[in-house]
Amino acid sequence: MQIKSSKKMNLLEALQTLAPESSKNTLRGWIEQGRVFVDQKKGERANQVVEEGQEVSVTTKPKFLPHGLKIVYEDDDLVVIDKPAGLLSVATDMENGLTAHGLLKHRFHNPKVYPIHRLDRETSGLLVFAYTDEARADLKEQLAKRTMHREYRALVHGHPGKGTWKSFLTEDPLMRVHSCAPSEGKEAITHFETIKKMGNCSLLKLKLQSGRKHQIRVQAADAGFPVVGDQKYGVPEDEGKQLQLQAVALHFIHPRTKKKMCFTVGTANGN
Repeated sequence: MQIKSSKKMNLLEALQTLAPESSKNTLRGWIEQGRVFVDQKKGERANQVVEEGQEVSVTTKPKFLPHGLKIVYEDDDLVVIDKPAGLLSVATDMENGLTAHGLLKHRFHNPKVYPIHRLDRETSGLLVFAYTDEARADLKEQLAKRTMHREYRALVHGHPGKGTWKSFLTEDPLMRVHSCAPSEGKEAITHFETIKKMGNCSLLKLKLQSGRKHQIRVQAADAGFPVVGDQKYGVPEDEGKQLQLQAVALHFIHPRTKKKMCFTVGTANGN
C-alpha cells in the first residue's frame, strides 16, 4: 500500500494517514522492520520529514519458507523473494539439487513458477518469478529491454572509486567465466561507485546494464578489485569466507497493473 503526501509532515503522520486503523506502536514497528519506504528509499525514523508530493509505501510482511527463503511480495501474477546465500536459484545441467525455484513450486504443487532471472548460488538477494505465462512474457521483455532495475552491493578488495566496467564474457566447459574478444562472448556492462571505504576494502553500489553469469565477480576481479569471499575469482586469503555480494534493489513495472514495483533489502557490509 502507498500514499502520496499532500503536505509536509513527519513519517509517522504519513503512515497514520495511510493506515488509520493501525496504532502508533504498530506503525513504528513497520519502520523498525524496514517495511516503510519514502520515494523508494527505506524510511529511517518516525520523525523523518516527508515533503509534499513524496510517496510513502509499506511492503507486505515477509513470509519465510524452508532453508531461509523469504517471500518479500506475492500476488496472483508473480512473487519476489529474498534468496539466501548458498541456495541455487534454478537447476542447471551441472547442478540440480535444492533450488529456490523448486521450493516455490513445491509450496503450492504448482508447475507454473517461471524464473525471470538468476543469482549465483553464493549471492543473496532479490529475485522475481512469474506465476502466469503473461507475467513471464512481460517481465522477460523488461529484462531484455534493460528497463528492469537491478542494484547490488559488494565488498571488494581495494579502492576502485567510481566508473563503469565494460567487457565481453564467455563461459568455459568447467563453468568458469572469462573475459574474451567481442566476437567470442556477450557484452557485459556494470556501473559502480564507492559508498564507503573500509580499511583496505570498499563497499560498492553496482547497477547492471546487462545481466551475464558471474558478471560482477569477473569484472571486479579483472579490474584488480575482487569481491571479498569469492572462492572462484578472488584471492587465496579469502578461502572459507562468505561471498560479500548481494542483490539489494529490484524495480520493475507490474505486468498486469502497470504500477511501478520497488523492492529493497539490507546490504552486504563485510561482517
